[in-house]
Amino acid sequence: MFMHHAAMRWDKFEESYRAMEFSNGDTCWNGPDRSLKVRLRCGLNNELNGVDEPSRCEYVAVLSTPALCIEEKLKELKQKLQDMSSNQAGHDEL
Repeated sequence: MFMHHAAMRWDKFEESYRAMEFSNGDTCWNGPDRSLKVRLRCGLNNELNGVDEPSRCEYVAVLSTPALCIEEKLKELKQKLQDMSSNQAGHDEL
């Protein structure tokens, strides 16, 4: 499994900071350099939830972290405020 190989190079964040991409890992036998995409999601602890290999030597991991929960909660609250404002605009008070 890829965890035993040399470190990869961090490339960038994607998906509004909900994913990190790493590249230039060890070269697979008769294949590409290993790469990794880490999908971040809200969770109570920093925890690796799984690693898949959708293509040869290309890995996708899911990492839960409380650091993402704040952003999710903020988006949720903004949406609620927007919904309330929309509902208020349709109700005229005497």
